[in-house]
Amino acid sequence: MLPDPSRLAVLTLRDPAEAARQILDLNLPRQALWLALLLMAVLQSLIFALSDLMTPGPTPFPALFGSPIRFMIVSALMLVLTVYAIFWAGRALRGSGALEDVMALVVWLQALRVAVQLAGLLLSMVIPLLAVLLLLAASVLGIYILLHFINQAHRLDSIARAVGVLAVALVGLLFGLSLLLALLGVPAMGNAGYV
Repeated sequence: MLPDPSRLAVLTLRDPAEAARQILDLNLPRQALWLALLLMAVLQSLIFALSDLMTPGPTPFPALFGSPIRFMIVSALMLVLTVYAIFWAGRALRGSGALEDVMALVVWLQALRVAVQLAGLLLSMVIPLLAVLLLLAASVLGIYILLHFINQAHRLDSIARAVGVLAVALVGLLFGLSLLLALLGVPAMGNAGYV
């Protein structure tokens, strides 16, 4: 039986380790997790499109973010890279989590991120400064939650080891991102505009 999302969200904020255990206990099938990951990319691109409609302006990296479809593809690829980076980094540091464990927790964290982004977007229409503070606080809290999620997914029994997994995963993610940008033909920063 699936837990109530609002209760799980509150539990994630209060006790991220227990929330992670409850999510892992669901034993969600891999196909459902891939679909959920894709859904998160679609929702992020919809929020991106809404944000662009509300506050149009120049887009950084137009080759990547010039349209909601491209944004969705890049978001989906980044989510996949994140899942695999955390999975392989955890395995490299003697974690024992399965790919499905990492995926389930990344999907839930992304669902919370989508909710915060939507709240921030709505708040930006009324009190822009409060929206910025909300997104900043959510980013800091998101790292704290992610560390607990990594710890539970890989059964590390140590937040310090989870920090190590996150550091290794970030290096892998940066490498994967630079490779992805090269494959997509996005010019390196500083080279755009010079022919």
